[in-house]
Amino acid sequence: MRTADRGLSGLASRAGLWLGVAVVLNGAAAAMLVLQLVVLARIVDNLTFHAHPFGQEAGRAGWLAALLAGRAILGWLADMAAVTAGMKVTAALRADVLAHLLRVGSPRMAGLGTGETVTTLTDGIDALEPYVAHYLPRAAMMVVMPLMILGCVAGLDGWSFAILACTGPLIPLFMALVGYRAQAIMDRQWTQLLLLGNGFLDFLQGMTTLRLFGHAHQAASTVGRMADDYRRTTLSVMRVAFLTSAALEFFASLSIALVAVVFGARLLSGQADFRTAFLVLLLAPEYFMPLRAFSASYHARQNATVAMRRIAALLALPQAPMAATNTSPPPSGPVAGIACINLSATYGTDDAPVLAHASCQFPRNALTVVVGESGAGKTTLLRLLLGLLAPSAGDIVAQGEAGQPLAGPWRDRIGWVPQCPCLPSGTIADILRLGAPDADLAQLRAAATQADALAFIEALPQGFDTPIGERGARLSGGQARRLALTRALIRNPAILILDEPTSDLDPDSERRVADAIRRAVPGRIVIVTTHRQTIIGQADHLLSVADGTIRPLSASERAAA
Repeated sequence: MRTADRGLSGLASRAGLWLGVAVVLNGAAAAMLVLQLVVLARIVDNLTFHAHPFGQEAGRAGWLAALLAGRAILGWLADMAAVTAGMKVTAALRADVLAHLLRVGSPRMAGLGTGETVTTLTDGIDALEPYVAHYLPRAAMMVVMPLMILGCVAGLDGWSFAILACTGPLIPLFMALVGYRAQAIMDRQWTQLLLLGNGFLDFLQGMTTLRLFGHAHQAASTVGRMADDYRRTTLSVMRVAFLTSAALEFFASLSIALVAVVFGARLLSGQADFRTAFLVLLLAPEYFMPLRAFSASYHARQNATVAMRRIAALLALPQAPMAATNTSPPPSGPVAGIACINLSATYGTDDAPVLAHASCQFPRNALTVVVGESGAGKTTLLRLLLGLLAPSAGDIVAQGEAGQPLAGPWRDRIGWVPQCPCLPSGTIADILRLGAPDADLAQLRAAATQADALAFIEALPQGFDTPIGERGARLSGGQARRLALTRALIRNPAILILDEPTSDLDPDSERRVADAIRRAVPGRIVIVTTHRQTIIGQADHLLSVADGTIRPLSASERAAA
């Protein structure tokens, strides 16, 4: 809770100028309201008890209209400034959270629920906008406007001042008492929303499998029950909100009634004049208006507190060490090899090293296959090569034709095919152009030919213009892998890295993908991690990762592998 409160305090500082403008404009509008009521009371008193003709009050009526218009304009500008502050704060915070998660890296995010994280980044951060745009300005006005009205009433009537000063603080006090109960309900509501997001995403991702095994209706019923639980909790929050509003209206009505009764008795006894009584009775409802507005937006703070707790948990994730970005010009010569020299890598200061003083070479014009047990460090090695992880010791050096080190961002020449390639919804041409936005059809065909994908692409109804669905739903596993390889090759990379490119494929698809990788070797450094014998048998160099070290396998060991 304290972390969330500190985070909410930081949001106010993030809002900065726009929030300050909103508060100042609202304060000016409040001052205009008080002047407006003073002028109105003067006009009514003069017309009713002093027999002034309306023409004599025309000037004051003009001032009244001007104050009314000015107050409306200032209120509108204040609302616009507050909404702008809310949008800027949420946009900046969302960018900060996304940037932090990119620095955290996929290994540390593996234990987080995807649906929970997405819900936090969408609904969670969106819940902060009403807090900035409505709650904070109204909280400021809950102080500014009542003090302004109390100061005015104090100069008009002592009894009314005492009544308003005593009854006003009762409303925030009661709201705070109700708020403790409301906060517990909001915690439960947010937890249910996260569970619903996770459950719904899992249901969508596993829909095909669930339907194959006849459990789709059961899963849908489970998601429905979770949604119904969330609905009931939301209604509980609404009941608390209605209770808060009822308490506020009760105390506000009681206070105004006391002021009216006291003034009525004093008017009858001749101890008060009409203009003062009328002006105080006009000011009394406005004294409670900021409290009403604050009460209406109080749930925004509760929503923001719960959401900020989860956002703070994401921001507290430790960052993975990233390789330094090289801003020097790209290397002038071709990359003839990559040398890993005494590499050590770990994912945290308290974690055991995954690689320790490991060395290896990756030559050009050769297929280098990296093998090892799951968790031995193959993926860590790839992350080091890709620059997604910085080595805790040692270095990775790109070498030229004569073996000399090459300076510059040689990683810009890498083509990367992950184990589960990302194939967003779109046509085949759209997906391939993610690798080279300016590629024409001839370049697409050439890359597809090299990856053994052209035949199946042209067999599709619309060829390169065929939509493939989300995650390549209209493609087989082997076709999706060859399409991902095509996307990597279209950039003509000097270094091609593939992580388990044939996992979960049938023998024919595995052979096609392995042959396509083999054809991509000439002129490139090709590095593949795999457990499958089809690619291992085609390797020019075989490296084994075990016990934190990397070593080449001998001919006998290669045959055993």
